[in-house]
Amino acid sequence: MSSSTSIKMQKLGVRFDPPTIFLFYIDTSTGKLRRRTVTLDDFTKNTNINDYANELHNDKTTRERNLFRYIPIRRLERLLFILKEGLTTNLSKSDIEKKLHKFDELDTNEDLNKLDDDTLKHKKLIMNETYDKNRVDPSSKNFVYDVVVDFEPTAGEHQTSEWDSTDEIEEDIKQEDNDVDEDEDDFS
Repeated sequence: MSSSTSIKMQKLGVRFDPPTIFLFYIDTSTGKLRRRTVTLDDFTKNTNINDYANELHNDKTTRERNLFRYIPIRRLERLLFILKEGLTTNLSKSDIEKKLHKFDELDTNEDLNKLDDDTLKHKKLIMNETYDKNRVDPSSKNFVYDVVVDFEPTAGEHQTSEWDSTDEIEEDIKQEDNDVDEDEDDFS
């Protein structure tokens, strides 16, 4: 495997005892499916998930090639969350999935100013992922250039806009005309 583009991740998995991550990937240069097993000896139930995910993703000191750089950090955080829940409690797989769903949930009424730094980073990763998934750019098949939308009030709702009434506009125009006439007299 000579270049960084020769890897395509397929599956990820975890084992709780000892804490282990399984990486299944295809080596595109040979077309073979490969598995790498990484035992996380220093991972405990007290480990900070965000810091550990960043450390795995950005690790440049390992002799073996770092396959974690091909995995988005948010996905690594999810794996580590599952691993941490499996270490701390004796929950069933479905209970861990419920906790993971809650971990990934965004509440539109939540005050993000009151969150700790790690939770805020995680919420921002979720927001970025959602934004990227919903983004429509010129290369997207759903892209439409110069969309015109007419916003009309709902039935039974009448909106008045006094700030742009025609009477005020006419007064402003008359006043501007009077100002121009006075200036012309000064220069003659």
